[in-house]
Amino acid sequence: MGVDSPQKRTYSAAYPIKIYYFVRIAGGDMKKTLIIVLAVAGLCAVAAWAQDAKTTLDAAAAALGATNLRTIEFSGRGNDFMFGQAYEGSNPWPRFYLPSYTMTIDYTIPAMRDERRRQQSENPPRGGGFQPLVGELRQLWVLSGNYAWDVAGQNAVPAAAERDLRSAVDGRLAQIWMTPHGFIKAATANHATSRTETVRGTKKTVISFTAPNKAKFEGLLNEQNLVEMITTRFDNPVLGDNVFEAVFRDYKDFGGVKFPTRILQRNGGYPVLDVTITEVKPNIAATFDVPANIRQAPAAVAQAIVPEKLSEGVWSLPGGARSVAIEFRDYIVVVEAPESETRSIAVIDAIKKVLPNKPIRYVINTHSHFDHLGGLRTYAAEGATIITYAGNIPYYENVWASPRTINPDRLARSGRKPAFEGLVGNRTLTDGSREVVIYHYPNNHNAGMLMVFLPKEKILIEADSYTPPPPNEPPSGLQFLVQFHDSLERLGIDVDQVVPIHGRTVTFEEVRRAVETYGKNQLWTK
Repeated sequence: MGVDSPQKRTYSAAYPIKIYYFVRIAGGDMKKTLIIVLAVAGLCAVAAWAQDAKTTLDAAAAALGATNLRTIEFSGRGNDFMFGQAYEGSNPWPRFYLPSYTMTIDYTIPAMRDERRRQQSENPPRGGGFQPLVGELRQLWVLSGNYAWDVAGQNAVPAAAERDLRSAVDGRLAQIWMTPHGFIKAATANHATSRTETVRGTKKTVISFTAPNKAKFEGLLNEQNLVEMITTRFDNPVLGDNVFEAVFRDYKDFGGVKFPTRILQRNGGYPVLDVTITEVKPNIAATFDVPANIRQAPAAVAQAIVPEKLSEGVWSLPGGARSVAIEFRDYIVVVEAPESETRSIAVIDAIKKVLPNKPIRYVINTHSHFDHLGGLRTYAAEGATIITYAGNIPYYENVWASPRTINPDRLARSGRKPAFEGLVGNRTLTDGSREVVIYHYPNNHNAGMLMVFLPKEKILIEADSYTPPPPNEPPSGLQFLVQFHDSLERLGIDVDQVVPIHGRTVTFEEVRRAVETYGKNQLWTK
């Protein structure tokens, strides 16, 4: 049989690539011909696409003054917000005032220095984030290449993970790439693609690229080729495929460089930074020498969890935030699933070694701050029922329904529907020999605070209401401590030992002395 004449189809005017195809094919030679024609057409499409992206990026670099920009320093004032520390699940993150904010960037290393002065903003203080702040908190965060560190006083200390649990290096690199000039430079270096979309009735250019750390970034350019918005996505234990975005407004010229005078960043749907930029210094002299102790610091290694016996059948699983396992006749109750799935898997494995052959029936969630609920989904995947304040359940169900394609966790892979039990007032768990009482006691730290009391052992497990300070120092969050102490008196709970989720185990006498010594100094009383 013969072959019909080749037909011709021309695709969009933006990419006038002619692709030939054959209606009927007979014989292997013609199949090979078709493959070759399509391959050539594909290469032409890629080349045209890449050329179009390069043209767009060159135009954006020229419009921004980014072509010869090596370093920049921009400063201003505004507010920042504490991710994952809302008073209630549906609230924005707590807000703090920044009388001074300065960011210095070297795009060639890459490196950055973020300097902030933070003050208490909300009265009364509601939510977490080490508030209420008395006086002023100075913060200095640095990145140079693959090294990230903080400066405390005169000392450089290795940086902890970001609040959203990205590594400090990834989080700080993102801050560089999420400036307009950093985005264009990174897009140019990482084979970006471009396309045109209509956004709210206006045509915009969309630039996309994948960074060396595999993070994907997308930027929106306006008709002046200025960057209006940048977004990236990353996995978060609570939110799933989480969106972090930066919005730029009101560009002005600063020595030949166009820079926005308003920057708004959102993480998890709520603002985390909102600043007005008043000064921009292009190509300043900036040094980012890595301190010797940071360069020589050994790589962080996950510490093995060594259970600590608090009482017969009661085990503490220590770490930056602890969990507590309580043995019943036929099952186990775990208080708190902090941080992440990785942490919870390690805790569950440790529990099974000291309390073998019993299922974890319940996990008790003290409140809705992300560092206290990041591992809950791991227990749900095990079949445990989550006991939490009743008001948390709609929020948890909503955020847990979000896609989890970047890093599917055990619950996402299992297809299991999580089981919740909402608590209002108090709830007693007992098997006739062991008794545990869970109390709801709202305070300004969180509306859904739960504490767990073992009457026989006189052990009380609590989170964030009292975090023991070093000897002879006042505790933080005095208002929360006073409210906690008042709740214990109102409920008539007879406590000997207090087990904080953060920090060392203490006697109740230490808590009482802290209230008597420092409670009258609380400044935020509305």
